[in-house]
Amino acid sequence: MENKLLALLVMLFISAFSNAQISIYDAVQTGKEIAKDEKKPNELPPKLIQTAELGMSLPTKINYDFIDGDFTGKELKRRLSFDLFYNIGYPILKKLTLGAVAGVQHQSQGSITALKLGGSLRYYLKNYEGVNFYLLITRGFGISSNVKNEAGNGNMRLGIQFPIKELTDFDNFRVVFNIFLDHDSYELKEPLINSETPDDIVYRRGYGLAIGLQF
Repeated sequence: MENKLLALLVMLFISAFSNAQISIYDAVQTGKEIAKDEKKPNELPPKLIQTAELGMSLPTKINYDFIDGDFTGKELKRRLSFDLFYNIGYPILKKLTLGAVAGVQHQSQGSITALKLGGSLRYYLKNYEGVNFYLLITRGFGISSNVKNEAGNGNMRLGIQFPIKELTDFDNFRVVFNIFLDHDSYELKEPLINSETPDDIVYRRGYGLAIGLQF
C-alpha cells in the first residue's frame, strides 16, 4: 500500500502543478488498488462521518469576461487557490453518504476570498474509513468587496479520498489525503485590469491536492 501511495503522490505533484494533466482514470484505478488492501467488514453501521481538510489547486485556465471597447474577455495567468473545508455526512444507502459542507476558499488570481456552503455525496468502496469518491457542490459568498453575491455562480469539486495514517492516540481519527478537480466562478463588480466593465471570472478545471483529518 505504501508503494502505491508514493507512486500516486509523485504522479500528482508532477502533473497537477505543471502543464501536464493528470488522468482521472489513472487516479480512480489507483484508488481501487489501494482499496484492495482494506479489510471488508461484514456490516456498515450508520454513523456520522466528519472531515476537515486543507487544500490547494491550480486552474487549467482562468477566464475573465468584461466589456472594454471591442474586448469581451481575456485569459489570465494561472495562480493557486487555497481552501479549508469541513464536511459532515451520514449514510443514506450502504456505502453512500449525503453531507453538508462549509468552508472558505481564496483565489490568488483576482484576490477573491469567499465563504462556501453546500452539500456532498460520497461513495465508499469498502468501509467508511477507506477509499471514497466524492462530489461537492457549494455556493460562494464573497468576503471580498469586488464580488457580487448572486445566484448561479459556485464551486463544484469531484475527487477521490483515501486514508494515509491512523492516529493511534486518538480513537477514530485518521489522516486522509485527496486529489480533485475543481471548478469555481464569481460575478465581479470591480475591474481587475484598468477601467473595464467586469462580468465574471471562471477558474476552470483546477487540479488539486488536500490533506486533513477524518473522525
